Amino acid sequence: MQGGRAAEAATPASARLFEQVVERVRRDFIDSIPSDDLYRKAAVGLAREIDDPYSVVLTPDGLRRLREAATGQYPGVGIELDVRDGFVTVIAPVSGSPADSAGIRPGDRIVAVNGRSVVGLPINEVQQLLRGSRGTTVTLGLERAETTPRTVTLRRAQIRFHPVQAATMPAPGIGYVELATFSDSAAIEVRRSVDSLRSAGARSLILDLRENPGGLLEQGISVANLFLGAGTVIVSTRGRTPEADQDFTAREREAWPGMPVVVLVDSGSASASEIVAGALQDHNRARVVGTASYGKGSAQSVFPLIGERAFKLTTARWFTPNGRSIDRDSTGRGGITPDVMVPRVPADTADAALARAIALLSERAPDATAEKRPARRSEP
Repeated sequence: MQGGRAAEAATPASARLFEQVVERVRRDFIDSIPSDDLYRKAAVGLAREIDDPYSVVLTPDGLRRLREAATGQYPGVGIELDVRDGFVTVIAPVSGSPADSAGIRPGDRIVAVNGRSVVGLPINEVQQLLRGSRGTTVTLGLERAETTPRTVTLRRAQIRFHPVQAATMPAPGIGYVELATFSDSAAIEVRRSVDSLRSAGARSLILDLRENPGGLLEQGISVANLFLGAGTVIVSTRGRTPEADQDFTAREREAWPGMPVVVLVDSGSASASEIVAGALQDHNRARVVGTASYGKGSAQSVFPLIGERAFKLTTARWFTPNGRSIDRDSTGRGGITPDVMVPRVPADTADAALARAIALLSERAPDATAEKRPARRSEP
């Protein structure tokens, strides 16, 4: 008995609490629950109870969907989501997707799916409700602070699009590239597009990251590397473990030294978009124009689990080369603040941010030392 008591005394009280609850449910709950299901539910509940919207135990299907989204090809309605103020919130619709065509915009809150309230549901469960076979429909209940609630019905489609949505010359000598996502071919497509524009006479560039919700970290690093020289710090992560503390640097030579660059951002620019904008801004390689970015600055790691499951867990936060936290906190601090603030305007009016970017680039000629300026500049 004494040995048993000593062992029990050495067991942390909270661990005993868990064991007691599991055993009580297994023995006395009105419905029988297989042990495998019981422990799986306990694991899912633990992930939910740490109160982080990005940390979740992924089922085999959920892991497959995560991999599909990274390629930019998946069946659904084309909405990138986040949790903001406790609500599942639209970061941005995918360009040309059913959500985009229906007028869903950054900041819309999804409060119901097919008539069922999703307020308080984990983001991965809401994402699963939005997915489905091509041609099927899903009805969303949407809220926005300044408008009345509305309901929209979307027909699911195969979301399939290129990261670069447009590559044009809006003014003589000025190239424009709209990058809509950081899927697995983003850096290749940006390089190809800019090279083509330069062959057509572009000597400066506007990189449009508005409503770009991010994507793959390595693609964000690679896109930033196109504009920054080898060895330049692009972004850093900081967490609790030694592995979480990393500095990500450019590994290749800059693709277009001295080419003046303006980056466009808005409230739909998140994650990898903020990494690129923050790196180019901190190194004075580009002027950032538009409105403050979203502020999605936490990093998740995916750990394999038994049964073809995985645990997606927040393990670090992103910081720009100058040490600015990208993650927006409860006070509203975070994200990337533009050098030149240009308020958003209705979609049917002139693009004021683009016009301002063209004006900034028209004021100056290419400068081979553009990336070496000693300090950031601001313009009201």
